[in-house]
Amino acid sequence: MRGPVLLRLFKNPLIFAGFTLCLLLPSCGVIQKYFGNAGLATYLVLAPALLWLVYHYLLEKFLSLVSERQSLYLAIATFGALIAIFAVVYPRANAQVIGQGSDADDALNLAVRELLSGRYPFYVETYLHNPIGIFPGAVLLSLPFVLLGTSGWQNLFWLAMFLFTLSRSVSSLRLSLMLFWTLLIFSPVVMQQVVTGTDDVANSIYVLIFMLLLARLAASPDAAVWKKVFAALLLGIGLSSRGNFVLVLPQLFSELTRRGNWTVAAKYLAITCAGFAAITVPFWFYDSAGFSPYHNQAHKVAFQTVLPYSGFVVPALGGCIALGLAVQSLRRERATWLRDCAIVQAFLVFSVVTLSIIQRGTFSLVLMSYGVFFLFFGVYACALKMFEIPDFSAQSPQLPSTQ
Repeated sequence: MRGPVLLRLFKNPLIFAGFTLCLLLPSCGVIQKYFGNAGLATYLVLAPALLWLVYHYLLEKFLSLVSERQSLYLAIATFGALIAIFAVVYPRANAQVIGQGSDADDALNLAVRELLSGRYPFYVETYLHNPIGIFPGAVLLSLPFVLLGTSGWQNLFWLAMFLFTLSRSVSSLRLSLMLFWTLLIFSPVVMQQVVTGTDDVANSIYVLIFMLLLARLAASPDAAVWKKVFAALLLGIGLSSRGNFVLVLPQLFSELTRRGNWTVAAKYLAITCAGFAAITVPFWFYDSAGFSPYHNQAHKVAFQTVLPYSGFVVPALGGCIALGLAVQSLRRERATWLRDCAIVQAFLVFSVVTLSIIQRGTFSLVLMSYGVFFLFFGVYACALKMFEIPDFSAQSPQLPSTQ
């Protein structure tokens, strides 16, 4: 092997630092909830050191001992274990007792069943008396899993898709599996959301994958037009889930322009927006006052006593950051779009957490769990940089053999 993987991994310490922050920060609320501030401080000190030791001493050994075929068996075993854990823990976490589990899965289950029954899906409430807070695209994408029993299954499916997509990008299942294990171990919020059925994990991953798919196809002269249109429509449906993901569009536009030209970017983003409108606007027109996703998500950034007009100011600032990063990416002709998506989502999360702390007057990081929205973007971007994968749209180079 030409030079150890470790040297490439730490070629730019800032990338590894970003990788570490993306892994750890979203779990701060979960750690604080169960272990208090002392446990949180311990986690933030020991986890980075442990992460460094794992990659310093175990990565090379793992890559040298495990073949691609063996890594496939390990991946199957990993998801077998995840399915078993979900089957055992989820029914207990889903007991619909206040203070246990989450009602996010309940919201999707109810909305899908109302829709299948021919009723407006946004009038019902969960057992916690919360309105349906997700847009119609998320309801549609969760439909197959609700038919299987519960929307909670979608997290496992999309985690598998994340591993598959990452392995295609870095051309190594064993390396991707190591990264995937790292994510599960060092980001406990992921497993917490899997066993409670919270859909943030699935939501983040399918938006990311649909973006990658469109970016790969749109500028490819070999791809059929119908595939490009289908990818754009899929992304439109995926974006019709939570309003914060609309702010990834400037980054996608810059990347499509970098790979092709602005007319290609404009055309396929227009199709994406048309797909978003087609799946969302009819529900809005049917009953704008009863369209709970809009009101629910607007409420999440409304901290009027701390920051007047925060429901407008925070998204507007996020949009300005997204546009600024997109322009910078275009001027430098650098593929930084995934990193920039993570930065924009992180800004929204940190803004909400900070405003919440000020309003409540207590150092509560419970809302940091929304960091899942930047976790997968950040981990994916850092993985490509750490292992020097230049461009997802091109044929990814094989890692040097460790044999």
